[in-house]
Amino acid sequence: MSYSDLAVAIIATAIFTVAFLAIYKYLINPQKVLTLAKSQCPDRWSYNSLTKQCEPQYQTHCTAFDPNATTLQTASAKCNVAQSCGTSWPGNCP
Repeated sequence: MSYSDLAVAIIATAIFTVAFLAIYKYLINPQKVLTLAKSQCPDRWSYNSLTKQCEPQYQTHCTAFDPNATTLQTASAKCNVAQSCGTSWPGNCP
C-alpha cells in the first residue's frame, strides 16, 4: 500500500465521519442541538402586552397572571405554575 492510497483512505474516513456526525446531530437526534430559549409564557399561553399578563389559549381552571411577578422569579416557580395548569414552560421546565 502506497502513501497516496493511505492518504486517500484517511481523508475518506475523515469525510465520512464528519458527514455521519453532522447527519446524526442535525437529522437523527436534533433535540441535542436545539436549545430552548426561555419564553415569556407557558406553552399554549400568550402574552397580552396591554395587560402585561400571560393568558391561556385553552380551557383551564387557571387565570391570567403576570409572568414578572415577584413570586415567579425562579425557573422552578414558573415550572410549578405551568405544571399546575396542565402545561409546560419552555426554558424553565426540565
